Amino acid sequence: MWRSIRMTVLVGIITLSLAGLEAFAAEIQGTQTVTLHVEGMTCGACVKDIKAALAKVSGVSTVEITVGKKWVFFSDYANARAAVTFDPEKVGAEALVKAVEAASSPLSAYKARSLEK
Repeated sequence: MWRSIRMTVLVGIITLSLAGLEAFAAEIQGTQTVTLHVEGMTCGACVKDIKAALAKVSGVSTVEITVGKKWVFFSDYANARAAVTFDPEKVGAEALVKAVEAASSPLSAYKARSLEK
């Protein structure tokens, strides 16, 4: 049991270290990362639609969407976040928000706001 706990802690430390290196590499390349809070998502198809809409924006290099978990295996889309890495010379955070909201459909109306200023 202790072996699995140690392995879990080790994997967590490595993951956090890699995330820090990714942010450092983004700074060196002249890119910027912004986190958007996305409302109106209800399922995995919404995640796919928003990720595709953000990836189409010129200057966007990566899009990572995270959703919460209810209980053990049910997704909770109420607190969905999109971490978008982009070239600030080509696109701004306002354009990313507009891209998310433009991905809305008659069944799902998305709203987004930047969490970082």
